[in-house]
Amino acid sequence: MRLMLAALLCAIAYSASAAMQTNIGVLTCTLAEAGAQGETPPSQTRAMTCAFKPQGTGPEERYSGEIQKVGSQSALSGKLVLIWVVMGPADEELAPGLLGQIYVGELGASPDGKQQAPKMLVGKSDSSYALRPLSDNGKEAASGNVTIVVLKVKSIPA
Repeated sequence: MRLMLAALLCAIAYSASAAMQTNIGVLTCTLAEAGAQGETPPSQTRAMTCAFKPQGTGPEERYSGEIQKVGSQSALSGKLVLIWVVMGPADEELAPGLLGQIYVGELGASPDGKQQAPKMLVGKSDSSYALRPLSDNGKEAASGNVTIVVLKVKSIPA
């Protein structure tokens, strides 16, 4: 009985913390050019530069980093821009460099057995921050043709 009560309390606490997350801004990342055809497979690391624009007021922040284990149904060629809604605590003040960490997303499988893009990348060292991908039309994407497993970002001093 105590075990069931403890599990119930944990589930309620997890739901409450998830419900307290809100859109705190948008992170836009531009991936560096890939190597020549055949040199850099889609599953390798690519460098990127990012800009974080807070929701409402606040200065834009710059980040650099890398994206690992990127898979795609088609080759990743040319310049690629990825956009995420940044989810975070509703009651916390935005500190400079707050997004600087590693984000991880688990790959899901669709009904036809193919891998789908993660629906959210969660901060590894601070899981109260997460990145939710946007589609081309500005709406949250449930899946996409780019699969991100690990994203590393670090703040660039102004």
